[in-house]
Amino acid sequence: MPTANPSSFAALSVAVCADPATDESLLRAAARLSVDLNLPFLEAPVKTGVDALLVAAHGRLELRMIGGDPITRGGRALFADWSKLDVTSAQGKRIKQPIGKALGIKKASDPPLTVIDATAGWGEDSWLMAGLGCEVLMVERNRILATLLRDAMLRSATDPAVLQVAARLTLVQTNAIHLLRRIAYQHTGHAHDTSKIALDDLPENLEVFMHPDVVFLDPMFPLRKKGAEGKPMKVVRQLVGGDDDSSQLLDAALRVAGKRVIVKRPLHGEPLGEREADVTFEGKSMRYDVYLPAQVK
Repeated sequence: MPTANPSSFAALSVAVCADPATDESLLRAAARLSVDLNLPFLEAPVKTGVDALLVAAHGRLELRMIGGDPITRGGRALFADWSKLDVTSAQGKRIKQPIGKALGIKKASDPPLTVIDATAGWGEDSWLMAGLGCEVLMVERNRILATLLRDAMLRSATDPAVLQVAARLTLVQTNAIHLLRRIAYQHTGHAHDTSKIALDDLPENLEVFMHPDVVFLDPMFPLRKKGAEGKPMKVVRQLVGGDDDSSQLLDAALRVAGKRVIVKRPLHGEPLGEREADVTFEGKSMRYDVYLPAQVK
């Protein structure tokens, strides 16, 4: 989801704590998080005073909504949970599912695609694409979401059943538009906006993604029905805001994708921007609009 600047937490006030607060290892983990993210540290969970708690709990990091919007307040804690996404069975690895078709995978034996998921969010699409054999770079602009994604990666890396899938994921917390423009600059030597090209936020292991086969986009879209979204996506909106720069993101993606740009949209939603997709693959509730860079540049 295109990036966080120091004001990225303006929509939600967030503090860090451990639960149970008597666990010294969890307290140390929470203290490190508060320093890394420059967020207040609480010695124990509270019920008021902030909108959300980033909690070091047993086995995972959680985001607990305790204030702010009454629609998202309370209820179950949120975390990046990929456990219900099938990436190990024959059905889960089926390349004929809509996302596999959108990626252009013809045979399971095809060389792995390199994919930049420019709007990682909770990471489900990245996880599914990694399950189909892709090498995936997850780009997330919000530091809290990126932290929750990193925790999910660590948890997955300890599960022998999905260890190989987890190994195909890389995460970077930055502005996707800036990152794509940086890659385009590497390709052409022409800076589209030198003042916004981030030169110092690229991990050393990004060489494999400097010529990506696919750029995947799942930008926020206007809600047609009140309450149509689940709590996880509502919270993402509160953390990230609207993706008002989605058309810029598509333009940047088309400059670097070697084979295709995929835009995930609601089944009956408006296309992104004014460009018409070259081909579309439909699922039960979503569709994948595919843009072929050679035809739209």
